[in-house]
Amino acid sequence: MRLLHRILMPTYFLVLVGLFSSNALSGKCVYLKPIKIRKIDVGNMISWSTLTEVDNKFFVIEKSTDGIKFKKVGDVKGAGNSNSVQTYRFLDFSLGERKVFYRLKHFTSDGSYTLSETFLHERTTQNNLMITSMSSTETDRKLSLTIKATVDTNISFEFKARNGEIISRGNKKVTKGLNALSFDCSNLPRGRYEVILRGNNETEKINIRKVNASEAPKVDYEVRQK
Repeated sequence: MRLLHRILMPTYFLVLVGLFSSNALSGKCVYLKPIKIRKIDVGNMISWSTLTEVDNKFFVIEKSTDGIKFKKVGDVKGAGNSNSVQTYRFLDFSLGERKVFYRLKHFTSDGSYTLSETFLHERTTQNNLMITSMSSTETDRKLSLTIKATVDTNISFEFKARNGEIISRGNKKVTKGLNALSFDCSNLPRGRYEVILRGNNETEKINIRKVNASEAPKVDYEVRQK
């Protein structure tokens, strides 16, 4: 889980900026806690809460089975502008899919949007080593993963190209609980890769795509505990 702290400008300054440019204030969401995905008999229940919303007209829920190609599965109306806790839920009737990726788009009144992190959910028994979320599966510079481990352990990682060639490999240490890991992808050639993590006699795999800076999605996902 990433806890981000940002410096907020005084309200009177923001108002003055708004007088000069109607696009000066971009929409955003500040989450109370990470997006939660819970399996139930008829599908996956996705729930989230926001502390702050600025020009957030609606959320679009997107799903993927490979982590690369996402499709819309629903939308939920946002609060617009809010400084109080807002709680949302969405039920995805997902029964036959063992491993799915979810992300939220935050749409503003002008039609622009930003993305949440991408969350991985598996409808199986919990493993000792699990990828729970990632910055984005499309990146031009860096891949950030949140790893849940049940014990302290060392893990190895590989970035494998589609032709099977290992482009990058290394080792990282994780501790019991949630771990934030970062991988430098800036020198990877454009294309699709399989990221393989091994540790504690288990293997986790995800697909990512290295893109140019102009193609990289705009991820704006801030979690701020009260």
